[in-house]
Amino acid sequence: MLVEKYKNFDEMYLKLNQKFLTNPDIITSVLSDSGYVENVVIGCKSYDCTLDLSTFGYTMGKWGHLLKTYINYENLLNFYEKLRTVSGTSYTFYFNQKKVNNGSCLISVVLTRKNRNQKWSGMKVFYRVTETQRRMAADLVMLNRFVNELPEDICDIQSVVFFCAQIYCSAKFINGFYDYFGIPREKLDYSHKWINQLKKDYERYFQPDSKIHTFQTLARMQKLYLGLTKYEKIDIMNLSIKNYFESKQKGGKGK
Repeated sequence: MLVEKYKNFDEMYLKLNQKFLTNPDIITSVLSDSGYVENVVIGCKSYDCTLDLSTFGYTMGKWGHLLKTYINYENLLNFYEKLRTVSGTSYTFYFNQKKVNNGSCLISVVLTRKNRNQKWSGMKVFYRVTETQRRMAADLVMLNRFVNELPEDICDIQSVVFFCAQIYCSAKFINGFYDYFGIPREKLDYSHKWINQLKKDYERYFQPDSKIHTFQTLARMQKLYLGLTKYEKIDIMNLSIKNYFESKQKGGKGK
């Protein structure tokens, strides 16, 4: 079991990925180029987040795709209303669940409170599995917006705890924005299987003369690292779950 505590979402994202790079012994299994850790609990003192998704190869259009994948807006509005009337000290919002393959990665959030007369003050996030690079960055931004748009008169989230059956880090794709994590490559432990795979992928796919791969996700990371594609900054303060869905309902593009 891996138990971690962080100040906020920014620190969680940075230090969790740094931990894979500097302490790969946390990895319990390696499948292809992915290092897995099971039974992970992560506590954050706040949901503060300033991650710029363009840093990780996202465009603004992917924000809408993320929301449509995870959220049924009618269910979210019903969730807001139920928070006002339920008598218990915990209440669950379920994200959209896939019925095929291995099922959805992000399952639910549970809001908690000390007693029924107080505001909802805690949030628990439940995952089947999450990849700690691009997907986690997008999820943390979305969860920040989720908390930010909870009804203020009945919610005051003071902490967030993540419960993950599995997390994994891709030795291949992390190369796309490796410099973000600030770990010199020469300080990595190349005797470890997963770190050695990271090196092999870097030397094969992320050199100036590397051929751009036909697999689009890898190609995107190659172009990002090599500076072949420029991404417009995405300010988290300009992202809104409510504005996206209500704009779509009015025939707009959503934002």
